[in-house]
Amino acid sequence: MKNKLMEEDESVYKNFLDVFGEDIQYTFLFEEMGELAQAVGKYLRKRTNATEEERKELISHISEEIADVKLCIEEIEYILDCWEDVKKWKNFKVNRGKERVKHSNLEIQLDKENYDKPQTLKNKLKTPKSKK
Repeated sequence: MKNKLMEEDESVYKNFLDVFGEDIQYTFLFEEMGELAQAVGKYLRKRTNATEEERKELISHISEEIADVKLCIEEIEYILDCWEDVKKWKNFKVNRGKERVKHSNLEIQLDKENYDKPQTLKNKLKTPKSKK
């Protein structure tokens, strides 16, 4: 089931598709993802020595590129009519991530409890390297 925003935007997505065609939508997505990657790379390179104003500009540029990528992704979701599938996958991955964080926090906690012991949980879980 599409949410209200998707239904309202559907005419915009249809217009994009009608004007530009399907194949170019994938090209737009590739181009916008590349621009986002460049903006993030530039931020990572310059953030340490940037003034507060420069840092805000870098973040603004990333925000603009995120908006472009999201728009392209939504266009692809429209073309493929896969909004619901994407929603299910997103929920699955968020829940899996939560479980991984929970497991990771448990591992960290157990490591702290075993700090004074010669072999921590992480060491116990590692496969021993074979000697040559």
